[in-house]
Amino acid sequence: MTTTPATQEPVRANTMRALCTRVLTPNTYRIPGGEVRETTALLHGYVRLLLSETGDVSQACTDAERLLSHGPGEGRLGAWIHMRALARVCRVLLIERQVRRQRNSAAAGGAPQDPDVVVKQ
Repeated sequence: MTTTPATQEPVRANTMRALCTRVLTPNTYRIPGGEVRETTALLHGYVRLLLSETGDVSQACTDAERLLSHGPGEGRLGAWIHMRALARVCRVLLIERQVRRQRNSAAAGGAPQDPDVVVKQ
């Protein structure tokens, strides 16, 4: 799935949250290997996108950088564990982003930001 930046839709926080929830539910060990690779690639992109928005360094940012720089372990189990770790850190980065946006909005006199749009192309 290759898109050019000009035609890419905004990435939505709710889309990210839904994927994280799906990955972190019980029975995800039944996801086929190809889907694990695709989901991991998607989460990898989401985490990179969220890291590009952060201003401060948190434990989640450190964990995310480590996960992005080190690939999954050996075999199917390693890939599954890596996918779930990316989903956990993505979920935390989304929460931190929401808190940061609320804080910035209050500091700016309550100017609302679309809380769901992560990036507009």
